[in-house]
Amino acid sequence: MSADTPTKPPAGIRRIVTGHSLEGVAVVKIDSVVDSHDMGPMIPGAHVGPIWKTGALPVPDNNEETDGATRPLDGQIGVMKSGTNLQYTDLAPGASAPMHRTSSLDHNILLSGKLVLIMEDGCETLLDKPGDTVVQRGTIHAWRNPGPEWTRWVTILMDADPAVVNGVILPVEMKL
Repeated sequence: MSADTPTKPPAGIRRIVTGHSLEGVAVVKIDSVVDSHDMGPMIPGAHVGPIWKTGALPVPDNNEETDGATRPLDGQIGVMKSGTNLQYTDLAPGASAPMHRTSSLDHNILLSGKLVLIMEDGCETLLDKPGDTVVQRGTIHAWRNPGPEWTRWVTILMDADPAVVNGVILPVEMKL
């Protein structure tokens, strides 16, 4: 490392994880910073921060020649049935995306601008630092750009079983 290289890695990434209350209302369950860990002498200078892991997701198209961006969506509201959808969203200052729920596990990562996560219970959480991350788990939510500039974030949607609370399957919905 040169004399100009910082001795410590950047601050951890904020992680917001959604879930449901016992009454079935979509809420923020975790709002915390995930710090990275030194990879040690195996990879000098590298740090990894665990954000979320899933138990299984077989991906059959590692060597397929199809441009995945050209595949038509075959699920509901951006979800690929039995697959994933990596996309980015740009939202104009003052614009909103309506309340909605999908049967998916979504990783949302802020790249630029500011973004407000609005949950079913009325809770609003401001994402304002690049790298702020929201893990959506089948919850009703909306997004709003408080401005003054455009907002851009990346989302990885993974098909999932529908959310179930107290034995009740929560439906896919869009509240316009």
